[in-house]
Amino acid sequence: MPRIYTSASDPLDFCTRCFPKTEEAAFAKYGNVGDGPDGRGNCFGYDDGHPPYEFEEYDCETCGRRLKEKDNGNG
Repeated sequence: MPRIYTSASDPLDFCTRCFPKTEEAAFAKYGNVGDGPDGRGNCFGYDDGHPPYEFEEYDCETCGRRLKEKDNGNG
């Protein structure tokens, strides 16, 4: 946590505070924005794996804050 893949397979990273609280809420916003590459259909993913934020430069999709180790979560 906290990474979501849109239905178009685009990765979105969030801080712990901004991560959508339920998969249903995330799907409503990111689950129908197009199909994934190569005709794979809907590639939506909720709480998927991500690189360790403390070693990379990622910003929260919602608030823009730089992600840190505490944002890795337990997912």
